[in-house]
Amino acid sequence: MPDRVRTSRMELRLRGQINSAKSSTDADCRRAELAAYLARLGRFDEAREGLDSLRQRTYREPRVELSAWIHLAEGVFAYFSNGGVSKADGVQRAHALCLAAGLDDLRAICTAWLAQWDYARVDMAALASHLREALKLAKPTNHSARSRASLVAAQALHVAARPDLASPWYSRARHHALAEEDDVTVSALMHNMAWIRMLLMRQAILTGHGDASAGRHALMNAESTAHFDQMLGDSSWEELKPILRAQILSLQGEASQALILYDEHLGDLKVASRLQAHLLADKAWCHTQLAQPEAARDCAAQALLSLEYTTDADDRAAAHGCLAQAFAALGEADKAWSHRHLAAADWAEHQAAQECAIRLLASVDEEGETH
Repeated sequence: MPDRVRTSRMELRLRGQINSAKSSTDADCRRAELAAYLARLGRFDEAREGLDSLRQRTYREPRVELSAWIHLAEGVFAYFSNGGVSKADGVQRAHALCLAAGLDDLRAICTAWLAQWDYARVDMAALASHLREALKLAKPTNHSARSRASLVAAQALHVAARPDLASPWYSRARHHALAEEDDVTVSALMHNMAWIRMLLMRQAILTGHGDASAGRHALMNAESTAHFDQMLGDSSWEELKPILRAQILSLQGEASQALILYDEHLGDLKVASRLQAHLLADKAWCHTQLAQPEAARDCAAQALLSLEYTTDADDRAAAHGCLAQAFAALGEADKAWSHRHLAAADWAEHQAAQECAIRLLASVDEEGETH
């Protein structure tokens, strides 16, 4: 680990709590919490080693609270090691154990993470339900639950193109993350804000509706996040960071700079195939702008093969939109027309989800009550 990387405050605090724990159960619960934290940092080998050791101990001596913490940590591990694809089974098992055993503090944390999975699946009804449950259960000092729940609410409202409604939730997420000494959530807040600004910029440019300047600070945010993560030693989803910059550069019309990043990093992308279609379609569009038709056609063909894995409506819409632009530039009018119509249908689906998020979340307060 480079000399400039510092051990995060939360890792130091958890290791201190393990050493000073008054019981083996308390110590092991903090070890499970530490494993989840290490997974969020992208330190998967350390996290897996810790969980394997805890699982062996709980087989010999079952303890409900520890079992719940292990299931939660396993769910978090699966999510971050799988590029953000929802893996809720472990967290659902943890939630069920907490409900049966009356472990309300841990249940609030589990429920906040379930809301995160809902966000990844674009299930706004489930997200709103889990958000309200988490906030109603969480004590004011349950910073872990409140920071995660607040971040989910902020993301959902921001993606819905309502940064005004998202802003108070971002502030709450940051407040609770700092109180928890959770530098990874602070990093996630910065990164997600940059990514969502790019998504809104992408939507505005490709649809011709909305404020295309919404992403003007996205590149600066992305660079700031990268520097912060380097200091922290956060390698989670490392391959996505240059890809974010590539997309922003492309949207700003800097095709040659975007292609440099795509050529260097897109082939190494280890995240789910659901992200590939738009990235390859955008790369095709960049090639057309630089009068490279053969490379553009090759990327377009790869994008079409990847579309079947793309589940999010806005990513499908963006892929079709970029393909429409690329095929129009290549003189293939029929293909351009087809992808424009497919893009319009997917943008309509995405806009319906945006409207649903606003309808369900705009009136929820920080205690989970609806006004």
